[in-house]
Amino acid sequence: MAAWRAGFPLLLRRFGTIGLGGGRKSVSSVRLAGAGLAVAGTVCSGALLLLTGKKLRGSDGMTVLAQKEDANDEAKENQSIRKQRFMQFASLKYEGEYYMTPRDFLFSVMFEQMERRTISKPLTKKELDAMLSQATKAKPGSMFFRDLGDKGLISYTEYLFLLTILTKPQTGFRIAFNMLDTDGNEQVEKREFFKLQRILGHKEDMKMSPGGVTSTQEPSTDSSDVNTTLLVHFFGRGGREKLQYSEFYKFMENLQTEVQEMEFIQFSKGLNFMRKEDFAEWLLFFTDEENNDVYWQNVQARIPPGESISMDEFKSFYQFMNNLEDFSITMKLFSSANRAIKMAEFKRAVKVATGQELSNNVLDTVFKIFDLDGDNCLSHGEFLGVLRNRLHRGLKHVPQQQGVHGYWKCVKRETIKGANEVWKQTGKSPF
Repeated sequence: MAAWRAGFPLLLRRFGTIGLGGGRKSVSSVRLAGAGLAVAGTVCSGALLLLTGKKLRGSDGMTVLAQKEDANDEAKENQSIRKQRFMQFASLKYEGEYYMTPRDFLFSVMFEQMERRTISKPLTKKELDAMLSQATKAKPGSMFFRDLGDKGLISYTEYLFLLTILTKPQTGFRIAFNMLDTDGNEQVEKREFFKLQRILGHKEDMKMSPGGVTSTQEPSTDSSDVNTTLLVHFFGRGGREKLQYSEFYKFMENLQTEVQEMEFIQFSKGLNFMRKEDFAEWLLFFTDEENNDVYWQNVQARIPPGESISMDEFKSFYQFMNNLEDFSITMKLFSSANRAIKMAEFKRAVKVATGQELSNNVLDTVFKIFDLDGDNCLSHGEFLGVLRNRLHRGLKHVPQQQGVHGYWKCVKRETIKGANEVWKQTGKSPF
């Protein structure tokens, strides 16, 4: 772990540096800020006119058809994004198929893109056998992928499967495992594991067929004749060993811990604590939410320098994110009509949904970043959108709100942004 902390800044050079709010546009004059206030309604009204106009001119049948087409497009976009990310980071090629190394996988979930396309190295049978021999010697734990480094092979199907492990609560894996464990002995064979891998890993590649029936869009099928690092690790070189659920559960736990530690090191710049500004940067790293400029203004205005978050607090927040869907359902019960919520309600909802508590230190940071109105309340709809982008690492489309509600949200957002800019540059409130 210490070696990774020391060497990690060197690895970052390959992917570029990370800076607070880097690359974000800033308004350079009060005139532009005032113009933003003036045109906010106009911009949003135009969007609303297009939306409502389309519905007024079209029939209900056309609306349903458009919704189905949107669902198809979204599913294809999600699959395409994941495939593109895989191909960008895959550095190995064997018998015409592309593969990641364990290090490639870690980088693919930590970074959105590379400075330059990875050149895939063709593998010989001898090199493949040497890699697989490393898998039999690798020690299980939260350093598994880091210890293997470039000495391993991960297929695209396994990539999807590993992504699912990072984004879902472990209860779902238990249910899927039990479905395949027909004799109830808490273990599965290699052929059953292929089913488990496809059930969990390919669930994200579901799409709507033209007839409205849900079907699975299979990525390129992995050949069962080609052993990979995970298969050898779980079932041995001969593939005759059985995978115990306790081993599988520990593997999932270790993978989540390893990625959490890597991202903590990445954004804390190798320190054993993370500044709150860095925590905000981690949260917003994969999101294109239009409120990002306001969030960064909140960070700079509301969070004093020197305050930090510990590794344990960071890991607890990660576990909360993995239970995001349960939390979202709980919030609907706690908060009617999508109204903003106070910190006490938020804290209670986290406890109900996940069975654990977030520290007041983390909660205070979250509210300071995402409280757009300064009323100590959180618009949890927007907050959940940011968290979903963070959780899925920019690999899943998060739909934006539309219609009348989206219009007023747009007006509110542009007004707040413009007002903050005027206040910042003149020292006077525009109201």
